[in-house]
Amino acid sequence: MRRFATLGSLATVRNARRLQLIGLTVILIGLAGFWLSQDVVRAKLTEAQRTIVGVGEGDFEASFILAGRDILYSGDRSEARYNEEGEIVAWEFQGSINPNGTNTDIILYVQVVNSQITLVLIPRDIYLDAWQTRINAMYHFEGIEGLRRSASEILGRPIDYYAVINIEIFENLVDALGGVVVDIPYRMDYVDNAADLDIHFEPGMTYLDGADASKFIRYRNTARADLGRLDNVQRLAVALMERLKELNVRAVTRAPELINIFFEDVETNVSPALVRQLLPRAGNFELRTATLPTVGVEGEGYLTYKRHHVERFLAETFNGTERSFIAVPDATLLITNSSGAEGLAEWYRDQLLALGVPEKQILLRSGPYDPSPTRLLVIGSHWQSADFYAELLHTPKHLADQLPVVGEQAVDLELILGQDAFRRQPAGLPLRIQVLQ
Repeated sequence: MRRFATLGSLATVRNARRLQLIGLTVILIGLAGFWLSQDVVRAKLTEAQRTIVGVGEGDFEASFILAGRDILYSGDRSEARYNEEGEIVAWEFQGSINPNGTNTDIILYVQVVNSQITLVLIPRDIYLDAWQTRINAMYHFEGIEGLRRSASEILGRPIDYYAVINIEIFENLVDALGGVVVDIPYRMDYVDNAADLDIHFEPGMTYLDGADASKFIRYRNTARADLGRLDNVQRLAVALMERLKELNVRAVTRAPELINIFFEDVETNVSPALVRQLLPRAGNFELRTATLPTVGVEGEGYLTYKRHHVERFLAETFNGTERSFIAVPDATLLITNSSGAEGLAEWYRDQLLALGVPEKQILLRSGPYDPSPTRLLVIGSHWQSADFYAELLHTPKHLADQLPVVGEQAVDLELILGQDAFRRQPAGLPLRIQVLQ
């Protein structure tokens, strides 16, 4: 009997261990499922923002800011080597090289809608008045959040995800896919000892392995400078997409390797949950590219932009609908800051100036804290022209018998910034909540 009792005890112990293993497995599966379901808190687009970028209510949509680190060179001097035509064909460099520079050489806004990927180049020389620097330096001064915030303000819409890449990612991804075929647009001959570049490509369809692909997108000696380089990045991106389609089912077996490369070579908040949503679409992705319109500032060497030009560009690029505004009214607008948030009136003024409102038509003043919502007061003679500001700022307008005189200047409209002003999302005007709070 003892023997049977002992065997029974062993069976009980084995069952207990088996149950423990099953329980542990269930817990691990549950934790894995929880991990795969985690994602960043994604902003909800306003109706106006959806209309501009052509996103339907039920569409899958994700937005990214993608930036490539610039290579940092430090040394005493670099000497150019020229060919017979006077073109620079090589650099002799003395100094140290750091591939993880803190300036962002290429900045792309990426929007995915269902299976359509759109890459929009944000020129790195756009000057940001609020920061007194170019956008390519924002990563250095304010980190990736500062870069994402600046891009969001330029585009007038929230951006949920970011990815800062090193140049090596292209080499690793191309090798993981077994190489790609790229249509090289022109002959490329360039030598740069500092960057360890020895580039020699003939035009035409060319097979590139990872090392060659890295050289291809690092080639700078083009007539259009950085814009020409972006064209090459776009060509490589198209080639990568074509390779994924060509591999089709076999690409799925390489998914773990591709994901590992992504997370090893990229500083990002992209979540496993998003990757899980994107992977099934990979074989059907269609790619299109565009460049954000800018205006050169004469004599300054940097670029600026007009917000209404950006909105028209986004509507055309994404097959959306541009908002139609009446002309800027010939009326004096007083912005009274009663929100309790310091600097908010100045922020609203700067956004209106970017939209083309003449500076002489805007006055500022501070008022006592007002718990009421933001509102627009208008005298009767400007009731219709006030629609410009009411529609633009999503602000109700109210008839006023009279408005104050500020600095001996009569006021036609008064925008009173109430307690909700720093949390509002006016159509096309992304508030810098992080800064204002």
